[in-house]
Amino acid sequence: MKIRTIITQDAEVDDQNSLRHFLFYANEVDLQGIVQTSSKFHWIGVPGAVKPEKKFLDDFDKDFVDNSGPFDQPYRWPGTDWMMRVIDDYEKDYPCLTLHADGYPTPEYLRSITKVGNIGYEGEVEGPTEGSELIRERILDDDERTLYLQVWGGTNTIARALMDIETEYKDTPEWPALHEKITKKVVITACGEQDGAYRNYVAEVWPGIQFVKTLQMRSYAYPWFVMPEGESKDSLRAEFMKSQILTGKSALADGYCTWMDGHHYEGEGPDGQFGSNMNIANEWFGAKMGMPKPVPYDFLSEGDSPTYILLFPWGFRTLENFAYGGMAGRYHKVEGEVNSKGEPLNLWDVSMDSYTDRDGNVSEVESMWPYVVDVQRDFAARVHWAYADRFRKGEHAPTLSILEGVDITAAAGKTVTLHAQAASPDRDRQVTVSFRFYKEASTDGLGDVVIDSADRMALIAIPADAPSGAQIHVIVKAQADGRFKLVHYQQVIITVK
Repeated sequence: MKIRTIITQDAEVDDQNSLRHFLFYANEVDLQGIVQTSSKFHWIGVPGAVKPEKKFLDDFDKDFVDNSGPFDQPYRWPGTDWMMRVIDDYEKDYPCLTLHADGYPTPEYLRSITKVGNIGYEGEVEGPTEGSELIRERILDDDERTLYLQVWGGTNTIARALMDIETEYKDTPEWPALHEKITKKVVITACGEQDGAYRNYVAEVWPGIQFVKTLQMRSYAYPWFVMPEGESKDSLRAEFMKSQILTGKSALADGYCTWMDGHHYEGEGPDGQFGSNMNIANEWFGAKMGMPKPVPYDFLSEGDSPTYILLFPWGFRTLENFAYGGMAGRYHKVEGEVNSKGEPLNLWDVSMDSYTDRDGNVSEVESMWPYVVDVQRDFAARVHWAYADRFRKGEHAPTLSILEGVDITAAAGKTVTLHAQAASPDRDRQVTVSFRFYKEASTDGLGDVVIDSADRMALIAIPADAPSGAQIHVIVKAQADGRFKLVHYQQVIITVK
């Protein structure tokens, strides 16, 4: 059964990149909405609206946190037509994409679910919109599946949908049961809090709704230059981007934005023209903070994409528990966060993992960073699908299963045997299998669990002093040879008796 989801976004250039990237994977989920919203970075403006005064900690806070314009005028506003232009490009790639995987939605369907939400100004919730109504209807429908609401901009359009539900039902006998049902049904995966709507409304009325802050910003957004050297960083550099993504053969990828590539962004001033301002490397906020300088065609940003990367079926078990980790990183529940009434919030944030760089140095990094290379290579393979007019001309991820299953119980001191079965759907392509102990996702205090593996079989030694109930996470990776080195994972959890 496919995961169902709705995208909300504020149309920043990296959101436009994220949407193009996402549509190559639109077959993997049940996409039920693409909704434009506002944020503290982008809005259309509402005549007569007054922006409240804010107190700043210092000049840095004023310059980098809130240097935005008044609420009654457009601020960095890119318009809304761009969404349909992206879908037009998807329509050009659609015939070839459907040769490589089932389930791609038709362009007509995508146009039917693309709506404009609350875009007036930062946090604007003045009234229902087509976007908020679409979200409200999906929240209230009879579909029992979890509804993952992605937040690439502000949370305000989602908040407006929930407000309208509260207004309609709060004074009815159905309200307690409906409130509980919605609290369990809705999960928000968010690129942070880009307006006050979560704190001001959602956290106050719906504190139990899970709100996952997928801020892997150094891994997959503007500051990626500062991360350790390795394959992940290689896959974001201009050489990879030009040879694997920006091939000129996919309409969707042709509109993808990179550093100093000539793209001009509607509504942006010179300091936001990452494509057409050839001096931007010396002027952008990162330069002011001492970040390394990018070069033309370097990866720019997809800071919002972790909100959906964690939804795709890579083989990880992220959606069972965000603390288990996966392709978009690992998360933990933030303890002690409450609303104004003292009610605990179901708020999650990014956890760090260890990473060994190209020179053998080990550091703690955002937990997505080790997987960025896998994300990028898979993205490149999908771009290739857009012009590979036969299945055999494309590359496709291998399959992987574990003979013993992915949930195993074993006694302390015993040895668990795993047998991996892996294959490629591509003719004559070889697949290798590896096993590793995922220490950060496992129960604390286990030490290093020894894994002895060969020929797609692994022996996992359960520590003799492992307490009852402890979890040992083993990540099994199948990787195909070929141009893109595509992967699939399985996450085995061994529970100690």
